[in-house]
Amino acid sequence: MALKYIQLTESLRREIIRRGPLGEQKLPTEADLMRAYGVSRQTVRQALSVLQNEGMIVKRQGSGTYIAPGLFPSAFSSHDIAILLPDTAGYRSPYEIGDVQTLLNEAGYSASIYSTENRAALERELLLRFLDKPVRGLLVRSVRTGFPNPNLSLYQELAARGTAIVSVGESRPDLSDSPALWVTSDDFGGGALLADHLLSLGHKKIAGIFRLDNQSGADRYAGVLHALCENGLGFDDRNFLWYDPLHVRMPESKVLLSFIRTQLTGCTAVICQDESIAAALIQELQRLGIPVPQRISVAAFASGTEASRQARITCAVHPNRKPWLLAADLLLAKIAGKPVSSVSFPWALQTGDTTEAVSEIPLPVR
Repeated sequence: MALKYIQLTESLRREIIRRGPLGEQKLPTEADLMRAYGVSRQTVRQALSVLQNEGMIVKRQGSGTYIAPGLFPSAFSSHDIAILLPDTAGYRSPYEIGDVQTLLNEAGYSASIYSTENRAALERELLLRFLDKPVRGLLVRSVRTGFPNPNLSLYQELAARGTAIVSVGESRPDLSDSPALWVTSDDFGGGALLADHLLSLGHKKIAGIFRLDNQSGADRYAGVLHALCENGLGFDDRNFLWYDPLHVRMPESKVLLSFIRTQLTGCTAVICQDESIAAALIQELQRLGIPVPQRISVAAFASGTEASRQARITCAVHPNRKPWLLAADLLLAKIAGKPVSSVSFPWALQTGDTTEAVSEIPLPVR
């Protein structure tokens, strides 16, 4: 068992790192530390002596003990901002990211783009690199938000060292204590919005295709179910297909075919994770001779301005399609020390080719 002063030293060291350069710089008095940790004055003085020898704190006669000035200099001297994307090659808003780089450059910062390939392991490598060579700010679309985040402590340490962090996209429940700001979508509300529209057309049995690895998939699914239940309708879990793009970029034709033949039977509408999934589903339905929207209506979430060009379907869209630019504005404001808070975007309905529900007859099987 570690000596009490060693345990106290470790606790105080973590607290100093947590505070970072923007937190309260004065430490509690010896008496306050004794009461807070239930230790003797000798234990407190031993722990403070270790931290003083490490250069983490300084004692000012007649004033108290403070975090050492310049303990976190690298983050403040850096003019680099990193932009972490899950896929730099196929990202849906390349022009907006270019505008973000321009905005940050005009503010005097050098903005570089990095790809995590939607892999937590690669995200970790990049965060460790930024800890070694700190960046002033970090704009990030988090990796696989539907799964536990193994890199939370690295984000917290970066923030403690003075790196301003703004995350774009769906939030993650395990980051509720994170110092990061968020620019998020109200995906629960979006799922309910699309379902309510389909219900208003007489659709009573609605299926869905959602991402397994992202919180957005779970939230959109929950919104759909909420709308069904609020309207006094039941649901069947078997009418929903879940996919993980880390292993399959999007459901393959054979997966969609199986979905149509086994999970879509009796349904008159489908809500898809995004417009690319909707387009693939429509193609497979048409190949089977199932007319869209006459036989079955397809709706989707649209994350880019090209959404309605792939297929004229009903979509949930953002009235303001510039979340990354807003995130960059928040980041610059946070760096400047201005009061800022997270933002949640609502979804709006963009109606397209959806029709009133037809009789619930089994889909043809070939």
